[in-house]
Amino acid sequence: MNDLDPTPVSGRGAPGPQRRASRRRQLLLSVVAPLLALLLRSVWSLFRFEVRGEEALRRRVAGGQPVVFAFWHEGLLVVCWYMARLLKAGVKVTFLISPSVDGEVGVRILAAFGSTAVRGSSRRSGAAALRGLVAAIRRDRQSPCITLDGSKGPRRFCKPGAIMVARMAEAPIVPVGFAARRSWRLPSWDRHLVPTPASRVVISVGEPYEVAKEPGDEAMERQRLELEERVNHQMSEAEAAVGAQPERAAASEGAGEEER
Repeated sequence: MNDLDPTPVSGRGAPGPQRRASRRRQLLLSVVAPLLALLLRSVWSLFRFEVRGEEALRRRVAGGQPVVFAFWHEGLLVVCWYMARLLKAGVKVTFLISPSVDGEVGVRILAAFGSTAVRGSSRRSGAAALRGLVAAIRRDRQSPCITLDGSKGPRRFCKPGAIMVARMAEAPIVPVGFAARRSWRLPSWDRHLVPTPASRVVISVGEPYEVAKEPGDEAMERQRLELEERVNHQMSEAEAAVGAQPERAAASEGAGEEER
């Protein structure tokens, strides 16, 4: 799953040939992907989830209106639980997934949850990835999930991809925050959040907001900072709800240690 960089593919109309998995690999994927989806559900069952602030989002998607979900990469494990919940409720949630053969694993896991992927790479063909996501919103009424700091970081630095998608597709952005009462942080670039078993996990959903089509770099920077602030606000709301210590972007020590 990828973010969108400043020069941000849909499986439909993606440029260039894509490698196809061999029959043997396809057979393996058909077995492995459902098992991985089952493993995810089993892991999620260990946590006590609570969703806050989604009333405005529910009103928006009730009529089939798409949105752009925006959150930090470190929350993929817990935020994907919420996306699976929305999928079950009929919301067309989608992710941008690499067109490589390895990306097929993610595609099939999404299919196990009732979702379809937008195929593309933000790093190799960013403009095509942007067009693919915009088409998914406009044509298919899908709601893409974008990790603002991407797959490589810097951690909690908001890249403008989500804003560009929202502008072009004229879809509102929904900032999403998350926190766990007790958790571990993995020793990865994003300090990925892994709640401890039986921990209370809060997903804080912000109100959908429109992004104005303002030209110029200054406008983009202002909107980028606004989105970053909105997502961080939802993070603070979630942390306060569970009584967790705030996790700052500059934190670099203690990875892997249990947090309060």
